Amino acid sequence: MGAFSDVVPEEVGQRNGSVAAGRDHPLYAAAFTETYFRAAGEILAVRPGSSEPDISATLLKRHYGLTGSIATLSSEVERTAEVNLSDGRQLILKMATRPEAVDSFRFQSAAIAGLEGARGFVAPQAIRTINGALMFEQEGVCGYLQTRIEGMPLHQAMPTRDLLFRTGSALARLDLALDRVSVPAAHRPVLWHVGCWSRLKELEQYLPSGTVAGSVRVAMGEYVEFVEPLISDVAWQVTHNDPSPFNVMVTNQGMGFIDSAMAAGAPGSRIWRSRQAML
Repeated sequence: MGAFSDVVPEEVGQRNGSVAAGRDHPLYAAAFTETYFRAAGEILAVRPGSSEPDISATLLKRHYGLTGSIATLSSEVERTAEVNLSDGRQLILKMATRPEAVDSFRFQSAAIAGLEGARGFVAPQAIRTINGALMFEQEGVCGYLQTRIEGMPLHQAMPTRDLLFRTGSALARLDLALDRVSVPAAHRPVLWHVGCWSRLKELEQYLPSGTVAGSVRVAMGEYVEFVEPLISDVAWQVTHNDPSPFNVMVTNQGMGFIDSAMAAGAPGSRIWRSRQAML
């Protein structure tokens, strides 16, 4: 990780709206380097420490003064737990022991906190520690706590025109809100970043045969041919980066977005600004 951090401009942590678009944008410059790609690949290649003892309850009590029933959820790298409090509140606790998780959690918790008060979509709320911090660090363990969004995942809903329109409108509003968010560690390596796409072709040999693999190869080829040559002219900002049908929720309050683990600096939606009143 040291080699990567040495080549990333410090101004990456500044407010994204004040930085120029395209190749002059530090988020762009970092994401398209070979160092970035290798660092991101190494992070994802490490297996999560599933054999480590579960200290979720201890961390919850020590840093937030809360107790409740805890259930471990599926996750790729960090440990994610669902917390049910006695008063009916449902929370999500994320924690990890890996050093690179510190930057990732700093980014995620700050991005979530930066969306407080935003309108037009539903997002989790960051729960601060007893000391008022967005995340905790203790003896090699770090993490943060957020509220849980209740609703139906988009992939389980009937894809009507109205639902798809509301999803697109909510995503545009989310991007507009994230464009105004200032976050630390915006340079952290994320393998599923648009800057890594052309290099991910190295891994296509591991795709299982079938229609999905074919679609992936077509998408990657079209990106390299049509998108990558023009992407330097696009304005960059912090984005969710993974608004898949599994991370979009249909709720009574509107369309919600969960799982900011893959959020990153990427081409944004500033083109929507002139149409914001129409959304």
